[in-house]
Amino acid sequence: MHSTINSHSHPIHNALSRNLIFTHGKGGVGKTVVSQAIALSLAKQGARTLWVTLEDPTLPAGEIKQVETFLWHMNCDFTSAFEEYAAMKIGVSQLTRIFLKNKLIQYLSQAAPGVHDLVLLGKIWFERTHYAHIVVDMPSTGYGLALFQSTYNFVKLFRGGPLHRDAQSILETLKEPQSTGHLIVALPEEMPLRESLELNAFLAEIFPQNPAAFLVNRTFPTVLQENQEELSPDSWPSPVAHSIEEYARKRFILENYNMRLWMDQKIPFGKLDFIPPPPTNSSHIVVQELAKQIQAKAYV
Repeated sequence: MHSTINSHSHPIHNALSRNLIFTHGKGGVGKTVVSQAIALSLAKQGARTLWVTLEDPTLPAGEIKQVETFLWHMNCDFTSAFEEYAAMKIGVSQLTRIFLKNKLIQYLSQAAPGVHDLVLLGKIWFERTHYAHIVVDMPSTGYGLALFQSTYNFVKLFRGGPLHRDAQSILETLKEPQSTGHLIVALPEEMPLRESLELNAFLAEIFPQNPAAFLVNRTFPTVLQENQEELSPDSWPSPVAHSIEEYARKRFILENYNMRLWMDQKIPFGKLDFIPPPPTNSSHIVVQELAKQIQAKAYV
């Protein structure tokens, strides 16, 4: 059975000690609440922290708003970030307005390969000097990977100009282990665990000197006694549970059986315990409880 390393030498603690922290994973693994809980945990330690979502249609676009002591939130969107970037490069507000209203510029800003993703990452990269930590809730695996890949391709395709120089600087920061941390979040289920290995391979290809940390979310609490045998699900006479106790035991065994996908590859990983859904639809309670776990396990 895998045991979590609760010390400051844990790869998760190392990843979450950095200035830029990207949380990755497929949709539905709880990545958003985990990233928010990480940001809250860092803020509770007195670190000026920015939690970033990317183009969430349910939230105001572009605004940086303080939500807790030492904690801010930004819903990063392309339009606001592009306008800010253009203003920084042009330097004259009147010229910037003329530039942004030009239909060709509007078209190129959307159609040029990699510009959209470069601008989003660039905004996050620019804000890094204003906060001790920036925790980014990355989009689900496919789109999240495209953000890095597009910027990487942009550097290769375009060999000059301010955009190339800025893209190169962004990638250099993302490659530095002392500056950027990557955390892969999964559930204790076979498909998310397998997909996380594919995600890790992609990140390792782009950032070979900056390995990602691994975290399993919503793990069931230990229900076996010391003298009980942890049987493989293959040995069960029936997968059906006939009591709450039997369900808890079988779920615990199945989760640990699934996590062999990581253990067989000798991947150190952390765990966050399953939190029953709150009586209301508010995720705030779950975020608070996860933040307590993150602090108790010394991940931050």
